[in-house]
Amino acid sequence: MLMTAKLPLPHLGLFLGSLVWIIALFLPVFHTTNGVVMGYWVLATGWMGFMVFQFAWYANLLELLGILLISRHPNWAMGLAVAGILLAGQAFWFEEIPRDTGTMHVVRLGLGFWLWYVGLLLITFSVIFGVHDDENIAG
Repeated sequence: MLMTAKLPLPHLGLFLGSLVWIIALFLPVFHTTNGVVMGYWVLATGWMGFMVFQFAWYANLLELLGILLISRHPNWAMGLAVAGILLAGQAFWFEEIPRDTGTMHVVRLGLGFWLWYVGLLLITFSVIFGVHDDENIAG
């Protein structure tokens, strides 16, 4: 008899969210007056956004902490994941990218941006529903 394991919804959401997030790294995130900005570049340099009061990059860290804390501290995990998605929303207001030779003005958001945000949403919902699941994601 062949046994098939049913993958819990939070596990599937976490997997898909992570996969979409990784795909976003290889796509244009911003279309600017100077060309496109790729996801991997935003990941590598986005931590410096605090210098221009842009904190959306830190949503990635909050989501990761939410995933890591889901089994031991479920309330903290949910709070961090929700805070992460709210902080990620600040990226919608991003209008220019500073450079050493001036600024690049954002003309429009690229597919990588949208996949990044959808990936974070999937991860957030997975953390929330994983906390309320009988067996936690990490368990």
